[in-house]
Amino acid sequence: MDKKEILEKNKHSGLDEREQRIYNTSFGLGAVVVGILCLVFSVYKAFHGQKFYEFVAIITAYLCTTFLYQYKNLRKPLYLISGIVTGIIAIVCTAFFFMVDI
Repeated sequence: MDKKEILEKNKHSGLDEREQRIYNTSFGLGAVVVGILCLVFSVYKAFHGQKFYEFVAIITAYLCTTFLYQYKNLRKPLYLISGIVTGIIAIVCTAFFFMVDI
């Protein structure tokens, strides 16, 4: 395979490095916005005496998934511990959402 064939094959193989970085950054920024909105809605509902478990479940489920994916690929124990803790919080908040009536 000559240089031109390699470059042509790489060109059609998917996202280049710049596109991949932009793609990843956009998901990170989107997650920050979702987290902020969940926090705002949770605080609002808490001050008005309403249950807010669903928002905590959403953000902790997201964090759990992120941490466990990072652990799978990087094998750092901190990510595993963080994933387990946030996963437990997500499950507990989901259960409270369905069980607790305020």
